[in-house]
Amino acid sequence: MGAREYDLVVIGAGPVGENVADRAVQGGLRVVIVESELVGGECSYWACMPSKALLRAGSVLRAARAVDGAKQAVTGNVDVAAALVRRTRMTHDWNDSSQVEWLESAGIDLVRGHARIAGRKRVEVTRPGGEVVDLIAT
Repeated sequence: MGAREYDLVVIGAGPVGENVADRAVQGGLRVVIVESELVGGECSYWACMPSKALLRAGSVLRAARAVDGAKQAVTGNVDVAAALVRRTRMTHDWNDSSQVEWLESAGIDLVRGHARIAGRKRVEVTRPGGEVVDLIAT
């Protein structure tokens, strides 16, 4: 398969990569984004959102225990199993299909795999099955 040509090749589909790609497409550029994990990035699936979802239950419980009238009604502890279910729901069960749909609707191509800069204006992507895709930034 020959090299695919784009105006811009973005490596990483986290929040910054998505925003760069979106702005570039809005400016009329042909854009591809390369991601080896989930579209949306680490914050959405492993770091910020899941950790905050887990912390929220304890934070709310602590706040309720500090308020007269509420603290008398709070008798239990955090339901850890329920907090974990909430965390999984917040991360869409680690399914990035809605993010992929957004990329498609924005006119941004997606190549899944591990990217490496292979030369001037050239990115080589090794896909999960081992296929290598060459991307050229024109």
